[in-house]
Amino acid sequence: MNRWAFALQNVPLVLRGVYEYNIASRFSPLPAREWLFPVTYRCDARCVMCNIWQSSKTTELSLEQWSRVLADWLFASVESVSLTGGEPTLRRDLPQLAQLLLNKLPSLQRVTITTNALNRKRVVEHCEQLLDLCGARGIRFFVGVSLDGIGPVHDEMRNIPGAFDKVQSTLEGLQHLQARGLRMGINCTLTSRNLHDAENVRQWCAERGLTVNYIIASFAEGFYANVGAQDDLAIAPQQRAELVAFLRQLAAQSSPGNLAAYFYADAARMIERDAARTTPCVFQKDAFILDARGDLQYCMYSRVLGNVTDESAEAIYYAPQNLAHRQEIITTKCRNCTITCFLELALAKDALKYAGFLLGGRE
Repeated sequence: MNRWAFALQNVPLVLRGVYEYNIASRFSPLPAREWLFPVTYRCDARCVMCNIWQSSKTTELSLEQWSRVLADWLFASVESVSLTGGEPTLRRDLPQLAQLLLNKLPSLQRVTITTNALNRKRVVEHCEQLLDLCGARGIRFFVGVSLDGIGPVHDEMRNIPGAFDKVQSTLEGLQHLQARGLRMGINCTLTSRNLHDAENVRQWCAERGLTVNYIIASFAEGFYANVGAQDDLAIAPQQRAELVAFLRQLAAQSSPGNLAAYFYADAARMIERDAARTTPCVFQKDAFILDARGDLQYCMYSRVLGNVTDESAEAIYYAPQNLAHRQEIITTKCRNCTITCFLELALAKDALKYAGFLLGGRE
């Protein structure tokens, strides 16, 4: 599906989102609609920008436990689930877990999985199974493959010898599924170590018909456990002009279907002028993180609000003290945040901003 088709398909989402994000949310909390789901903290990569692989968070709720949890009213309105980790395909019961989500989430429309693509056989098998499950229900399925550089650059970023070759092989396997409706793209996390290779990634992917979602590395102790790496990996002052120039190149490719262009222009402005973020974020309005252990958070910078095996997910999400914590995050963290989870959904819902951008508000 190209970006124009995405835009047309989401007209109802845009109309509802404009109302909910700009009017309804001023009076009461919105229903929860997006769920970032780290299904495991196990990982077969050793990424320099993420220490999840070092996590001692080994407990994972069983399918039986998830079946009980998903009966909670919070999940009745969930429309999008992003399966992540760790490496989500390391969870052997992932297809069964996905089937449970399809059975238990009556409003579900989209499922995304993010993978490091280091194990071709496992990743392709899991994605094929999820594609079949989602296709049988008319659910849109998307695979995001992590690629942070070409050749040795990616190997260094993932701390895995031969990582690039493994990803290339997995991509070839996944491309065979595109004839059956699989949608996929590349996620490239930019740090001080691989910024110089960002254009090479873009060109390499363009030659293969792959779109790239560029992510500026974020540092959050509670989620990525990587604050200690910030001095080494954050974009250095002397690199900012290079990053801004690259972001402006990406932003120049704006069109009604290329919603990410807004964020690239916004990020360039944030970095160049020390300006506040204007890109909308679902975590401010109607999204949450609920992980493999049952811990619920509003976003990467949120404290753990509670565990859904101990109390109702709905009660945790809407608790006044927790909503106050979300507002505190908005006040203290969002200004400089470059996290882009569910980015296209956020921009589609707050389409007035993007419309202004297209009509001449860009820089």
